[in-house]
Amino acid sequence: MANLRSFLWVAVLVAGTPAHGTGQVLEGQLGPVEFIGLERWDAKELLEAIRRLAPDKPLAACAVTMKSELGFADAAVFGHFDAESPELIMSGDAELYTVIVGVEDSARVRFRTAGSGTINLPAPWEALKSIAEEDFGTLALATEMFHSRHDREGIRKRLEPYGIDGTVFVSPWSMIEVLDREEHRLLAHDVLSRDSSWSSRATAASVLANFGGHDAAWHDLMLTLTDPDGRVQSTAEAVLKGFVQTEEVRPVRWAPAQQPLAALLDGTNLFAFPTVLKVLAATEIEQEFGRRLIREAPDLLLAYVGAKHEETREAAIDLLKIVSGEDFGADPQAWSEWLSAPLNDS
Repeated sequence: MANLRSFLWVAVLVAGTPAHGTGQVLEGQLGPVEFIGLERWDAKELLEAIRRLAPDKPLAACAVTMKSELGFADAAVFGHFDAESPELIMSGDAELYTVIVGVEDSARVRFRTAGSGTINLPAPWEALKSIAEEDFGTLALATEMFHSRHDREGIRKRLEPYGIDGTVFVSPWSMIEVLDREEHRLLAHDVLSRDSSWSSRATAASVLANFGGHDAAWHDLMLTLTDPDGRVQSTAEAVLKGFVQTEEVRPVRWAPAQQPLAALLDGTNLFAFPTVLKVLAATEIEQEFGRRLIREAPDLLLAYVGAKHEETREAAIDLLKIVSGEDFGADPQAWSEWLSAPLNDS
């Protein structure tokens, strides 16, 4: 489904000391290009290296070049259009602000080890798994929109500019919504922990869309963002996005998920980093735990605070405001000093 793949890309786009890694902005062919998280690299030299190594590839694909040829441990690219109209975006008439995030230190990227077993799945799970294997894009987008599935007119308006017929999601929605018993949540946890099949794990993440009322499901999804397979990561992120886009989002006790959260905040799975920040803010992470967590790995968060692009830095500032009860705005140095203060001063 070429149109669906185009929609997924557009949907992603419209979605040390603090001096290190803060935004460096250059002029690109389609609009400004901002680099975040750089330590040893200079932004201008990095952009020139990317263009030299991949002259025929769009800048949106540079994360692969950064990881495979320039020694980055992880990298991600986000695009932000200066127009909300899908028609303007698809026609190429909207200016693009590109944000490129890189992590150079491999010790900061800590993906979990996938399981090595095979878990027998019930027939309804196998049916959903077949969609993952045959058309992963459909499953990922259906999972993200699962909680909006009853607003068919809203979905139609959202998808129409991209030439996508929303009825394609009816089948996966119907498969997901019946897997809502506690036995399914427990099976999802087991599959995510132990199964070697990426499609089984992606299916399990989709099933967790039914369990926003369980803290354990949120914890499993955060851990799954560190899965070694990008398709499994993407499904977990789709569920989390769906959760926070609903009015049912609620406080979550995050302490049991400290290990994956620390890895994510340190730079594991950079594509999911903005979603992680938004989820922690929306679920009202506890102040004391949040501050301790951020102190373990503050560099990337502070780099985001220092971004020149307002939408990029907004999620980082929102999270820090919730954790601190303070508002130092887009000032990485002030936030760094607050984080460095003794915990009993807060």
